[in-house]
Amino acid sequence: MAKHAKQTSRIQARTSGNEYAQAEKQRRGMRKESYRVMLLAVLCLTVVVGGMLAPTYIFTASNEFTLSVLIDQVSFNFSNLIGVLIGNSDLGEQRFMGVMVCAVSGAALGMCGSAYQGAFNNPLAAPKTLGVMAGGALGALVYVLFLQNVGPQPPFNASASYSYEQQLGWLASLNPLEWLWVNYGRCLCSVVGCFVVVAFVVFLTTVLGGGKLTNIVVVIFGQIIAAAVTAIIAFARYYFTVDGGTDMVHDLREIENYTMIYSYHFLDMLIIVLPILVCIIIVLAMRRRLTLISFGDDVANTMGVSVNATRYIMIAVCTIMTAWAISFCGHVAYLGFISAHLARRIVGSDFRFLLPASLCTGATLLTIIQWLCQSGLPYTSPYAAGVTCSIVGAAIFIIMVVAQYRKGGNGEWR
Repeated sequence: MAKHAKQTSRIQARTSGNEYAQAEKQRRGMRKESYRVMLLAVLCLTVVVGGMLAPTYIFTASNEFTLSVLIDQVSFNFSNLIGVLIGNSDLGEQRFMGVMVCAVSGAALGMCGSAYQGAFNNPLAAPKTLGVMAGGALGALVYVLFLQNVGPQPPFNASASYSYEQQLGWLASLNPLEWLWVNYGRCLCSVVGCFVVVAFVVFLTTVLGGGKLTNIVVVIFGQIIAAAVTAIIAFARYYFTVDGGTDMVHDLREIENYTMIYSYHFLDMLIIVLPILVCIIIVLAMRRRLTLISFGDDVANTMGVSVNATRYIMIAVCTIMTAWAISFCGHVAYLGFISAHLARRIVGSDFRFLLPASLCTGATLLTIIQWLCQSGLPYTSPYAAGVTCSIVGAAIFIIMVVAQYRKGGNGEWR
């Protein structure tokens, strides 16, 4: 009798309507998603380390690419990496720091994509939805046209040759604010431009929404303001390209081609990475609120979540991350949209897993794109990562949609 009772209880526990069975099913799903996040983290770490060790410009016509050359270059990069880590060598520091900056920036953009889509419950939301990318380009344009000759100027002729020691000596003579402006003036102007455009979009949306941030209105106004700002930039670029001289043409072309800064040092990495890490921690701490908002504003309010306040916080934090990433690394904000959708297909819509997955996916994709830009493939350049990011991102998105339709999906966002 006791044996029969145990078998009966086990059968009841396996019944689909049983609470125990449902809880067990949920635990198994969470365990599977946790494994997927761990695999994405391992893949991300592997790609970042591989980006540091992989040889650059291996597909150029002047390079004779063989297995022995590949092994020699990987060994050389590995020894340089060890030297940089223990502080005994500066050789390769710019490249290794560049890979780290790209990985952290990609992680920030990927997380911003998922956070925006969750906060506004809209699959079209992305880091550039509120006009961040257009604002960054506007800030850079203002710097190039009006501010790059403001502040301390080097005492030597820019066209003449001068030693590295002379440059370091001149920089050491500046006070902290002058040093910051000389080294990061354009990036800071780009950050300010991002905040100005986003603040304008949020102000208009709040006024029209009666104090609330409506998701559809935010997306529409963000696209409209971004288009208007882009048109202003295009007009200024055309006008000053005609009359601005060779240097002005070069600077404006960098803005047009979404240039990625190519050389980084350890101090650059700290200035870029530390604010982004703080913002990532804040977003991860709010993952439960984003999960509840994804079920609808009414459900979230019933569960005690202030939807409007959460959206304001997400806008502020994600704007900081996006502005910092694109201002120092180039206009690659489109990566956040692709990373968020790709991570959602892998781990689902639970933000406890979606945010870390988006972080790993964004870091992996931007590291790969950065290497492709430096691989020597035809029509690639390390200074046009934004263009390459758009092409690669569009290809990934098309593949995702096709794969979903082949599995019987109807294209809906889940």
